[in-house]
Amino acid sequence: MNRKALPLIALLIALFGIATSSAVAQTHRKVTLQASVPFGFVVGNRSFPAGSYIFEMATGSPIVSDKSAVLVVRSSERKLYAAVATDVTAMDTAPLAHKVEFVREGGRVYLAKVWREGNSAGLNLHVAHGAATQDDSEESEVLSINAIPVQGAM
Repeated sequence: MNRKALPLIALLIALFGIATSSAVAQTHRKVTLQASVPFGFVVGNRSFPAGSYIFEMATGSPIVSDKSAVLVVRSSERKLYAAVATDVTAMDTAPLAHKVEFVREGGRVYLAKVWREGNSAGLNLHVAHGAATQDDSEESEVLSINAIPVQGAM
């Protein structure tokens, strides 16, 4: 092969690699949802008051084979912020709406799961069950809030 053709072939291979990697990255875009939460809640070790919040699946829409993901929670005014590592969980039937789930234990409410409409895989946050109260007689309660996609972010 001609020595002058080698750099051209290497350039073409590099361009092909860049084009394919950007196509894969576009299919795994982050998912951003907004919800109005009427109560205070905890994410990781941070407390958030009632208000409007953005929930961003920073590692993209999860698939059932994923093991972990990253969720970013921030207030709409961008004053409060938390980023947490999550597990990926699955449900038998994909939800019909975007939703954010919380668990109330004792006097505290914890962010527990974030679901994207039509996707049976969602993000599952680690909730320290029983940490909110010493009294084992209290049951936990699941609170679900519908969310809407943030335009231009999905």
